[in-house]
Amino acid sequence: MPKSKHRRKSKGSSPQGSSRSETAKMAAGDGAAMIEGGAAEPKAKQRKVGPVQFFRQVRDEMQKITWTSRNETMISTIMVLIMVTIASIFFFTVDQILRWLMPMLLSFSF
Repeated sequence: MPKSKHRRKSKGSSPQGSSRSETAKMAAGDGAAMIEGGAAEPKAKQRKVGPVQFFRQVRDEMQKITWTSRNETMISTIMVLIMVTIASIFFFTVDQILRWLMPMLLSFSF
């Protein structure tokens, strides 16, 4: 059977032939996260912002959202209420049929 080049390596081996395992390299804290294949992916430094800047960013992101109109919300609400009513009628009917059928089935003795 031919070996696949996408095969997972055993824990002790690394692609460069080094004796250090990938977990040891990550624990060393060299500022990069190891990904499959031995390539290093640099960590992105996140900039800390104050509360005022944070709420400005939140406001800006909220303005980018496409909100549904009042009409769309009302139509969706009505559709949900209709589906809930249909489902409740269905389950009530099945429950009443089983309520009538089960005592009849259990009364038979074999």
